[in-house]
Amino acid sequence: MAKEKQSPRVDLTVGPVHHHLIRMALPMALGLLASMSFTFVDLYYIGMLGKDELAAMGFIVRMVMIIISASIGLSAGISSVLARAAGNKDQNEIKTLATNTLLFTVILSLTFTVIGLLTIDPLFRVMGADDNILPLIREYVTIWYFSPLFIMVPMTGGSVMRALGDTGLQGKLMLYSAIANAVLDPILIFGLFGFPELGFSGAAWASLITRFISFSAILYYLTFRFHVICLRPETLSKFIVSIKRTLHVGIPATATNMIIPIVAAVIISIIARYGNDAVAATNVATTIEALSLVLFFALSSVVGPFLGQNLGAGNFARIEECIKITTIFCLVWGGLMAILLALLATTMATLFTDEPGIVKITTSYLLIVPISYGLYGLVMSVNAMFNSIGKPVPGVFISTLRVFVLQLPLVYIAAQFYSLEIAFMFISISNIIAGIVGYFWIKKALSELKTL
Repeated sequence: MAKEKQSPRVDLTVGPVHHHLIRMALPMALGLLASMSFTFVDLYYIGMLGKDELAAMGFIVRMVMIIISASIGLSAGISSVLARAAGNKDQNEIKTLATNTLLFTVILSLTFTVIGLLTIDPLFRVMGADDNILPLIREYVTIWYFSPLFIMVPMTGGSVMRALGDTGLQGKLMLYSAIANAVLDPILIFGLFGFPELGFSGAAWASLITRFISFSAILYYLTFRFHVICLRPETLSKFIVSIKRTLHVGIPATATNMIIPIVAAVIISIIARYGNDAVAATNVATTIEALSLVLFFALSSVVGPFLGQNLGAGNFARIEECIKITTIFCLVWGGLMAILLALLATTMATLFTDEPGIVKITTSYLLIVPISYGLYGLVMSVNAMFNSIGKPVPGVFISTLRVFVLQLPLVYIAAQFYSLEIAFMFISISNIIAGIVGYFWIKKALSELKTL
């Protein structure tokens, strides 16, 4: 009988902690930066079409983030259970969990597509889109809604790679996808090189085509390099058991991640009361923000696998060191980004538009909210840590505190009685409070684990 192929795995339970975090986070940062440039590049070219198109993207991005956040939550679930299986060096368990979670991802993504196509008008009207913006939104999302399969499967597949200690390949695939999108965007939007001029919908087509290529590549590598896809009856027969294990972390993690874009969608409807310029400006500012936070996203994506493997091996000292390094990095990097964005706020805003009203509001956001980035980055990593140790509920509480208990009501009050700048200040305050709560909670949770 032929020997079963083993999944390549990097052992995170030995070696310097900071070396592992840097080695894993840097390629993820590059990949995430490239991936986030999808929206950045889209906005750059869409801004050339007009401010209505830019405002339409302000609504669309919130919907897109809801679906992406569901993917992140599911990815957190598979990363948590798979990292612990990798720490225990259980190859059969790795294949069973990976295969069945990927199949579940396919089912979930197709469900998003069907629901999305059936709810376009009512969803975006509730978000505050007016009759000028809604036709543009409909033009874009009727194409984009075929993308969830090609977004969610690569994200889940990437979490499988990270759980096994490999972030380099995923980072490269994300980079290549972003380059392809940047090339296709102007070609399809403006009709270059003999292609038809598709305008606003061209950005949606560019994204769909690029995501499909990434989807195909991920499936190839998971099958032939990582050897984690196994469609044998004995593997598929454990579908329900595998999904229950994944969703034990995945459901709370999905709730944690979906809370953020859902509240962001509500907040954009509140901000819409200030006019379409305010919506467009907030979209530009949060796009710049996402790029500014890329190292925090990268760090949060690798601390989970690191804690998972070390928890499986019982290495609590390494977990404590990871928490310390993560906290220091978040505070230092957050401070640097706040200073940099304050200096470049107006310059960056004018990259997307020359409308004075939009530039002014974008600049205000980038002067106020980045003050809280260090503690917001810590929230991301703390939530990932809770998921990795199989205790996702605190992450749900922290995110609920940040956006539902603090951010949403405070922004609503600001919209009723104060200026938009005060609303931005309240967003910053909510990030700071949640970061402080998250830090002390993860320290307490680790102390409890050591006594078990």
